[in-house]
Amino acid sequence: MTENSPTADALAPASLRDSSRLLSSLPSRPGRVWFALFTLISLVTVGAMVGTSNLLGFSVDVLNGVSLPLIGGGGRGMAALLAAVGAAILIEAAGRSIMQYLINSATRRLSVDLRKEALSSALRAPVPEVMKLGTGNVISRITQDIDNTVRIISMIGVRLTITIIIFPTTLASLVAIHWSFLLVFISVAVIIIPGIRTILARIPTATNIVSSTEARRNNLLLDTIRGIDTLRALRLGDWAVRRMRGASWTAVQARADRTPIFTVVLGIGSLAYGFLLIGVFIMAAFLSANGTLSIGAATAAVVLIVRMEVHVFNILFFSSEIQSAVTSLGRAVSLATLRQLAPEAPEPADLEDAPEVRVEKLHYSYPGGAAVLSGLDLTLAAGTTTALVGTSGAGKSTLAALIAGLQRPDSGRVSVAGIDTSQVSDTWTTRQITLISQEVHLFSGTLREDLLMAAPGAPDEVLVDALAAVGLHASSGAHARWFPRGLDTAVGAGAEELSPEVQQQISLARIVLRDPPVLIMDEATSEAGSDNARLLETAASQIARGRTSLVVAHRLDQAVTADRIIVMESGEIIEDGTHATLVAAGGTYARLYERWSS
Repeated sequence: MTENSPTADALAPASLRDSSRLLSSLPSRPGRVWFALFTLISLVTVGAMVGTSNLLGFSVDVLNGVSLPLIGGGGRGMAALLAAVGAAILIEAAGRSIMQYLINSATRRLSVDLRKEALSSALRAPVPEVMKLGTGNVISRITQDIDNTVRIISMIGVRLTITIIIFPTTLASLVAIHWSFLLVFISVAVIIIPGIRTILARIPTATNIVSSTEARRNNLLLDTIRGIDTLRALRLGDWAVRRMRGASWTAVQARADRTPIFTVVLGIGSLAYGFLLIGVFIMAAFLSANGTLSIGAATAAVVLIVRMEVHVFNILFFSSEIQSAVTSLGRAVSLATLRQLAPEAPEPADLEDAPEVRVEKLHYSYPGGAAVLSGLDLTLAAGTTTALVGTSGAGKSTLAALIAGLQRPDSGRVSVAGIDTSQVSDTWTTRQITLISQEVHLFSGTLREDLLMAAPGAPDEVLVDALAAVGLHASSGAHARWFPRGLDTAVGAGAEELSPEVQQQISLARIVLRDPPVLIMDEATSEAGSDNARLLETAASQIARGRTSLVVAHRLDQAVTADRIIVMESGEIIEDGTHATLVAAGGTYARLYERWSS
């Protein structure tokens, strides 16, 4: 599963408002008491910071012999002033520490809930939407994006909170000194805001492109790891490295393209702060010169603006990280809400018998590509096995995926027992139609646990019979070799890796247990070596009996025993019949069979 463009993403990040709405609905969301406590501590911390600036500024008046209210003058007044400054610094330090603890605690609890919500959504969302995203994209949203958000919030959360509060607090303090300072803020805002808004509008798109290219790189990495045996056998290692290098450089280029945007933001912010500092300094000097302000009050105003510098540049220097966190959070939230795309649809009763499957005027094109299927019509008779034959790119696997509901057609319909699969729930379709391919995944745990996922509650005897049905008899050498502890043998991640043919036998055993009325096999026995090919083919043929089965036949021995053979070319059916009739016709199938049999 890959994206079709280096910068395309099938699912845009959620907005900050939608992200906030989802986070507020999670079980571990901060309660009112926690929020009130955090707000109080934030205000006290910022108040202590602003208070420190004012006290330092007014110390000039004390040094000049002025007696301040509540503090007094002279040496005693200066001592009291310094004690107040020290107390404010201690309050500020304590407040920062408590805020950091509260932010880290809440963020990590929310991240656990968000990860759970995103995974649950991916499992319940419409299958075509998940397939469109790609495996690497889903994984990066659940892991990398959430981890990135937690890391950034933990790193800059306290500073960002203080910065957000300190701007209005400083403005209020300056206005309290003299209302004229408000004019300086308004003038700077009028000059700077239009440019800032224009450049900030470009950041979300650029940041999402970075995330998308990195997700595509992850897709290719997973694809390479899964196909490492094939790559070695076909000596395609250099090709895989070149492909991976290209995706990696695309991700690097996306980050490089985003860098100038933040450089401009930094420049505009620096200019704004420079205007603000000069404006306040000139205003303070003017008001002090005409006797409107004392020297201490004018100094306090300048100190307030000087102390704002670190907070202004916090915003500027961390603007990239802030936007990255917002985008990463939005990507995770959009996955967590993906299941909402599934409309409320009826869920008919499960089918008891093998049904007729009908494909009517099916059209499908890959995004940005040519048509794969153009008005295809096909009927699979109930209880029969149909083999799809054709060269690579003929549309066989695409047709199989469309029937299984893994992709949506551009137009046309697929019906099972007369039920249009587009009008019923995904869960109903997946219960009736099972697609099995060469990509076999064994869940980490025991063999019993893996098989029970196909038939929850089934007794051990039934599980053993299912294994026997696909050639893994309890008395066989393969069973003794690979399952020394029987059903208690560990499989999946962390266990001894099973041979490809044994993995496929387990996947076939799942089919026996699940017992779907419609079965689609796409390269389901492709990993069989010469010693195991017949065993797997026999097992596949046995489990296909009694069902409506479609076999994408990449080897013609999979087609010879089918009730019917469909030959496809360029998305169209060019031959249709039994093995004997098609060989006698001397057409495409006959030529393919002659080359294969020789």
